[in-house]
Amino acid sequence: MGKIFNKVLLLGAVSLISCNLMAEETICFKNGVDKPSTIEDTALEGDICKGKLTVNDMKSNGWDVLDIKITSSQNKFNYSYYFYKENHSSAKPVSTTSNATLQTNVTADFSIKPIGSKITNLQDNKSTINIGNLIVGQTGIVVHIYDNDKRQIISNAKVISSNANSSVVEFFPFDDLLQEALPTSNRQVSINDVLVLNYMYNSSLLIAPSLDSFQAVRSNFKSNNFIHSDIFAAKLKVENKPFPTKEDIQNFAISQNLGTIFFVLDNKVFIVDTKTFTILATYAFAYENGEKQMPFYTRVEEIEGSIFDFSFFSSNESLTYDEYYEKVLGLK
Repeated sequence: MGKIFNKVLLLGAVSLISCNLMAEETICFKNGVDKPSTIEDTALEGDICKGKLTVNDMKSNGWDVLDIKITSSQNKFNYSYYFYKENHSSAKPVSTTSNATLQTNVTADFSIKPIGSKITNLQDNKSTINIGNLIVGQTGIVVHIYDNDKRQIISNAKVISSNANSSVVEFFPFDDLLQEALPTSNRQVSINDVLVLNYMYNSSLLIAPSLDSFQAVRSNFKSNNFIHSDIFAAKLKVENKPFPTKEDIQNFAISQNLGTIFFVLDNKVFIVDTKTFTILATYAFAYENGEKQMPFYTRVEEIEGSIFDFSFFSSNESLTYDEYYEKVLGLK
């Protein structure tokens, strides 16, 4: 039997709505097209298109085309369009009435908007794509599309180098959501598969020291759906871990299918990629230096440590909130 649930996404002509309910993806198709020049004005089939919407209609409704698959048979053409839609178009912070305020001087060229690219070359489990100025450590997924309206997530991917004109991505297993009851696909990344960078970047874990800073970040980053830190705190309470390590935070975020983790400390917001723990962007963040909670803001009652817990951080209870998470992020 297999290992994972999300690795085999054999979704028919349905719209896959991300668990954060803030992004959608779907496939629309049309078979037996006589003239390719007419395809963008031809009504497509599929759960969203339903034989009524054309490619141009979908674009007008805010959908982006991440990939097009074209096959031919008996001098006619079959088209499959892979569409993706962000319900909130901007990841930039907005003004807030909270006592905590976020400045807009970003230190990295960061966006949660998905970026699509077709895999056109493969060498040593890597591919070069014609997209430049990416962040080393930025991640995504690889999708295989087949049978008009089905797709399958077959791999994770991470950026390992980038320049002004191109970037190199390396592939690694997609084991995000484990499920022993379902079979595992053995499909590998191949030419014409679709790379989708920034996968689930708008679904995030937020670690903040106080209610004020917690609410301010959520107000500023309206494009992100933040899972409440109470859920993470409850897990730590059950496991008797009052001082979560980098691995604890990372494993929890991956298990919840979250793409990014936000850390509020030292008057900054650090946005971190869940899978590589790379700092993607840093924002200046001014908030009142009032009482800070350890290990982070939560409404869950005190998390007691286990007498058998001899991890590095559990022996450093004297660290302040900022000092603790600076160590987690590798800043000190």
